[in-house]
Amino acid sequence: MGSKAAFREQDRSVKVDGATLAGTLTLPTTDGPWPVTLLLGGTFSDLRDADADPRRNPTAPKRGMYKILAHGLAQAGIASFRFDRRGAGESTGEWEVQRPQEVADAGAVWRWVRGLPECNGKAGMLGHSAGAYVLCRVALEVGQPDAAVLQGALYRSIAELLKYNSSLVRDYMQLGEDHTIWVRENSSKAYQDALMLDATVAAIESGASVAEAEIDGVLRTRDLSSLQYDLDFPPEDQFRLLTAPTLVLHTSEDLNVPVEDAFDTVRALWAAGNRDVELRILPGGNHSFQFDAEDYQTRVQEKITMQNFARPFDPLYPAVAIDYLARRLA
Repeated sequence: MGSKAAFREQDRSVKVDGATLAGTLTLPTTDGPWPVTLLLGGTFSDLRDADADPRRNPTAPKRGMYKILAHGLAQAGIASFRFDRRGAGESTGEWEVQRPQEVADAGAVWRWVRGLPECNGKAGMLGHSAGAYVLCRVALEVGQPDAAVLQGALYRSIAELLKYNSSLVRDYMQLGEDHTIWVRENSSKAYQDALMLDATVAAIESGASVAEAEIDGVLRTRDLSSLQYDLDFPPEDQFRLLTAPTLVLHTSEDLNVPVEDAFDTVRALWAAGNRDVELRILPGGNHSFQFDAEDYQTRVQEKITMQNFARPFDPLYPAVAIDYLARRLA
């Protein structure tokens, strides 16, 4: 007979402008009310558990990062809410949304979380990757959390981020023709983005809305309109908006956002006057706090195809984030 779960989960929904966002409220088994933490996902965290929606990325494994985080928070006496993005999972609304709509949706959910009867008045936010960026915008536009966790947060510019990620693919393809063929056959997007990198960066720097480049004898274009909000409000400028006690959490082997960005993020918070900042770098993990394969080629291949989502989590995750939130919100 198994032990009794140290958490309870309820399906909840939040009505926002033009959609209903479906999510999960995870509660401790102790008597409430409790502190509550809102979990905001990154670029491929379409679903509440920080998984990619199979309609967009059908071969991406489920990683369940936010599920294990929510369960761990409940055991520490902290409730949490995580939700499917607009148009993904069980949420309604249009699938393709720009960053302003994502920020507006997150802001509406943040208002809802802070008003929950299950909330004892203390509320935190945790954002992973692009979710950390959204967290800062929500803190400005809606209200500061009592504690914030920035996981794998981007500091460098969007152009520098594209260079970092696409250069990794280009370097891999330069290892030989068979490597180029592998990328083209396994991820046409990564292949095209890598070959369009110079044109994309040039378009961003010139203020153009579309990048153009010839690939394999065919003129290809890349619409940059989805990046406009992030270009207008650069990531490095957003940390001055966050005045709450903050944990900056990163890994040493992040192939999506370099670990150097964590140090720059801390400097930016301090420069803006926020001195209640902690920094933790977990050794060896990737952008999702999972352990990648040891050999370089497999690491790059699994990053391109998102198969590293199936890798085991760093044993320190999510304990480090939970410990911080427990100290700040309990």
